[in-house]
Amino acid sequence: MKKLIIVFIAIVLFSTAVSAESSVWELDTDNGGFYLAGSCHVLRKSDYPLPEEFESAYEDVDQVIFETDIEALMSQELQLLLISKGMYTEGDTLEKKLSKKSYASLLKYCNDRSMSIELFQNFKPWMVTMTLLLLELEKNAISPADGLDMYFSNKANKDGKQTGGLEDVYRHIELVSSFDEEFDESIVESFIREAGELQVMMEDLIKSWRAGDESGIDEYLTVNMRTEFPKLYKRLLTDRNRDWIPRLETLINSGKRTLVIVGVGHLIGENSVIDLLKFRGHKVKKFKG
Repeated sequence: MKKLIIVFIAIVLFSTAVSAESSVWELDTDNGGFYLAGSCHVLRKSDYPLPEEFESAYEDVDQVIFETDIEALMSQELQLLLISKGMYTEGDTLEKKLSKKSYASLLKYCNDRSMSIELFQNFKPWMVTMTLLLLELEKNAISPADGLDMYFSNKANKDGKQTGGLEDVYRHIELVSSFDEEFDESIVESFIREAGELQVMMEDLIKSWRAGDESGIDEYLTVNMRTEFPKLYKRLLTDRNRDWIPRLETLINSGKRTLVIVGVGHLIGENSVIDLLKFRGHKVKKFKG
């Protein structure tokens, strides 16, 4: 189950000692003021205030750059486009596509939670799973609305700081909504069977993120995906990491004080953004505030 949930959290959406460093890095540049922060896309209100390194980095910059333009992504037009990627067309339905066993499992899951399965009839299996995951997270007071990306997007807009994205928003949607090849109906049953693990797993994951426990984060976010879904791992992580390097170097060379916030899975493990920047000759170290 952890393999499946973590894949979707890495898309949607990240225990060590209290004294460990948080998930913020600093580049050694001529002008200073360039930071990379690993985001946990879903958090609880109780996870605030953040470790001070996040706020210190934010206060030291003039602009905040995300994976993509957050404001544009939240527009009604693009949210509808994102949803459409996970829906059947031309008369197909979930009941027609799922086996009788999988459909019966989903029906029981919905009935146990007083939900109508008809809400999901036009959804592909991966979209059903993602929707159910978000509903389970909300039940545990864990929400994208409280995630690091939304927090700093709202804060930057309020403070009049410039914002932007590393990749085009339409390209972003295409990348994070193309799962037909990797995920079939088995993911629905897998989610239903083991959804009870979600709360404990998320507590461990958020704890690792806050502490900057790279090995713990890597195990949760990237090792499972790299082992079980290598094509997906390449498309969502390593390919994007490489694609971002020219844009990041343009930002670095601009001399503008910048905080870059991306999913923490992009900053740890093999072929991470941090590793690629170091390979290019940049000096990167953990930021201590």
